[in-house]
Amino acid sequence: MSIIEHFSGAESFFSICEQLKGKRVGILGHLHPDGDCIGAQIAMRDILIRFGAIPLMGLAENKVATNLKWIVRNYEFVQPEEMTVDEYIFVDCGVMLRAGDFAKKLPQPLMSIDHHVSGEKFAQHNFFYPESAATCEVITDFLEQRQWEVSGAIATALYVGIVTDTGKFSYSSTTVRTLFLAAKLASQGANPHRIFIEIYQNEPREKFALIQRFLTSLGFYVDGTICVGRLTEKDFIETGTTADDTEGLVNFPRTIKGVRVAAIAYDREGKTRISLRSDDPTLRLDLFAAKFLGGGHFCAVAFTINDSYEKFEAGFISSLRAHLDAFT
Repeated sequence: MSIIEHFSGAESFFSICEQLKGKRVGILGHLHPDGDCIGAQIAMRDILIRFGAIPLMGLAENKVATNLKWIVRNYEFVQPEEMTVDEYIFVDCGVMLRAGDFAKKLPQPLMSIDHHVSGEKFAQHNFFYPESAATCEVITDFLEQRQWEVSGAIATALYVGIVTDTGKFSYSSTTVRTLFLAAKLASQGANPHRIFIEIYQNEPREKFALIQRFLTSLGFYVDGTICVGRLTEKDFIETGTTADDTEGLVNFPRTIKGVRVAAIAYDREGKTRISLRSDDPTLRLDLFAAKFLGGGHFCAVAFTINDSYEKFEAGFISSLRAHLDAFT
């Protein structure tokens, strides 16, 4: 008997996979994929191959964050627009359009596997578990229910998804099930120490110049309960960095005593990207982000505005303050 409560749906999930034998299947995730998205795509590729399907992994813009390139180097990714497939499967993509504008032209996907609380059930079959810490946790749980051993490479991909989406197992979404499944993956070949080194201790020197600028930009609002850091296009150009190098920066103000919500606002492709973090799930940041057509988790969300942050700032802080008041 397992010490954890499993997710329902594993039997249905594998039944659908069995029906894909001989079919070409596109596996898609969201733009600017994180560890959970990439890990889930790699794991689904392996599962479909076992069932005799022909999987193709899509990667919009061929962009992978620097600290994740090591895990994708042995796999082929293609432009989603260039896929010729029979069916589509979406992973870690709560809203179909998060995959890119090309998704507007796609037929209804066969399957979606996701855990974002702001997600939508847009596929024919939706394996949607907002109580899960990561999409890779859901997939690992399904494999555990089937008592399916995986290779060290697949165990590593799934572990990467779980460890990154839980903030190294520190977020409130981390449960006994999360830790149990991560341990299972470690027993199957995932090396926690090596993964930690590759993801968290392999940063380019240029990123630290960006971190310096980010820290000096921090502004405190509402008696220090809100902290926002700002990066401009000039900051990226002068430090030789890109938006990918902002990964993890918002966690610096998140650790400051008294800060309830931390945020980073940075220029990207003529727009402003805003990411927010909190340690308090009752604040429901997902509902706040939804006002700006964004989404994510209870404590981690993001959205994009078609304007400069300078013009948006006053309204943003006022709106966030009102939201905190409503959920306090």
